[in-house]
Amino acid sequence: MADGLYDFLCGAFGLSFIVIGAGFIVEPDGERVRKAFGALFLSLGAAYSLSWISGFWLAPRPIDSLLLLAIVFAISQSLLEITLFVFGDEAVKGSRRKVYLIGAAWSAALWLLPFLDLAFGLGTFGASVEDGQAMAPFQLIGAVGAYVWPVAITVISLVAGKRRPSDLPREPGVSWVFLGAFALVIVALGVIGVSMAASSTLGYRLGHLSLMLMMLAWNLYYRARPDAFKRARKEIRDRHEQRRTLGPEEKAAIAARLERAVGAGALQESAELNLNALAKRLRLPAYKLSAYLNGELGMSFPAWLNAARVERVKRLLVERPGDSILDIAFDTGYASKTVFNNQFRKLVGMSPSEYRDLHAR
Repeated sequence: MADGLYDFLCGAFGLSFIVIGAGFIVEPDGERVRKAFGALFLSLGAAYSLSWISGFWLAPRPIDSLLLLAIVFAISQSLLEITLFVFGDEAVKGSRRKVYLIGAAWSAALWLLPFLDLAFGLGTFGASVEDGQAMAPFQLIGAVGAYVWPVAITVISLVAGKRRPSDLPREPGVSWVFLGAFALVIVALGVIGVSMAASSTLGYRLGHLSLMLMMLAWNLYYRARPDAFKRARKEIRDRHEQRRTLGPEEKAAIAARLERAVGAGALQESAELNLNALAKRLRLPAYKLSAYLNGELGMSFPAWLNAARVERVKRLLVERPGDSILDIAFDTGYASKTVFNNQFRKLVGMSPSEYRDLHAR
């Protein structure tokens, strides 16, 4: 009876999710995030429909595995698109494409794993908790590994976005509901993967039933608040901007720390000095240092760093007349003579040698 009830629920939820997903996809003038939300439901609907169909007909194992991996890949990428939208889209151009390629490569590798069972003549290791079919070791690894990607992509999407969970408003709002729902979906997928590895039919089915109910609740919430994703995005963006706003005391403290760091030679310690490394040395969040440079000085970090180094070079050219210009450039943090000469001329309006001659004592 339990098997029949579970199969019925898979079929019912599967068909319902396909209809829900199709509704989002075909909406006129649908936003990208709404289409991604629809793709998530379509993918889950396809998964549950296939699970229901497996009670009557089993596809050949390679085809069944390919379908599972394709569906889980689609689920993962839908979650990525939704999260990137809410957290301000990708911080680095092209990162989304790289994630797609990595996910596709991971899925392809998992699909090929079962062929190793044939190559090495490995026997069955256990039975699938989904359909009861015997599974060889690499088949089991491939099936469990499919659920690793959605969990991994959670971390990737939060890192790849322009904003972070630390930008969540202090007061609970739509963005908190979104993150909670997202976290519960990932937990459910994790439970399903662990249950497959442990051959726990009960855990596997409870994970799927939880996922079905959570997705249904998420859809009802979104239908009641069609602007939920936009509101979550706005809440996080506003909090991000608020955190970037520096008060007078913070500005003065950052200016003092920068002055001490420059005086202590922090700028010439490494030619590859970046914003995060300097912020760590100053014991500041990188976003605060960036906000100070952009807001108070009107400069990006690379522009500020180059200007600060050129100022130091100008002083050393006068103070150390016996040293070669190239040695001074290297001592100041430059790693390339060409880059140094170009940047110096651009900022000062003359070559380093001309500047030294002009200010010779």
